[in-house]
Amino acid sequence: MSLFRKLTRLINMGRHRSTVPTGFLPLSEVHSAVVYLDPEDSGVEPLKLRLKDFFGKRGIGLQIAGPSDKELRTSSDLFIALNARPGIDERYAATCSTARFKIGRHQLKKDVYDFVVTDQEDTRTSISAVFDVIENMITSIR
Repeated sequence: MSLFRKLTRLINMGRHRSTVPTGFLPLSEVHSAVVYLDPEDSGVEPLKLRLKDFFGKRGIGLQIAGPSDKELRTSSDLFIALNARPGIDERYAATCSTARFKIGRHQLKKDVYDFVVTDQEDTRTSISAVFDVIENMITSIR
């Protein structure tokens, strides 16, 4: 990514920061979801199928986003970031998303995420295992 693009994202992050109040939200109130993935991460393709199945069964619209997308400012009820290391594009997408419930793997400045699933020390958890935890958690919220 070019230095110009990084600087633009950083400047616009403050300007486009979402002011929508966030918090835990039951799936019954979720009508649309955005899942941010790094296409180069191992296990992404099987996870995409699983995501489509999980959200499709519940009648929830799904958008899969990534660093190659030009427009990262999204509008949805649920935002999930599954990257092992958050880059500037993910930070921008999460900060500017108008989602009412945000889930990630690393807490960002100003406590962007409502729920964070972190790796165990000295091991990197697969994105499939991380989504297992998220799936169990979000299906139990009432």
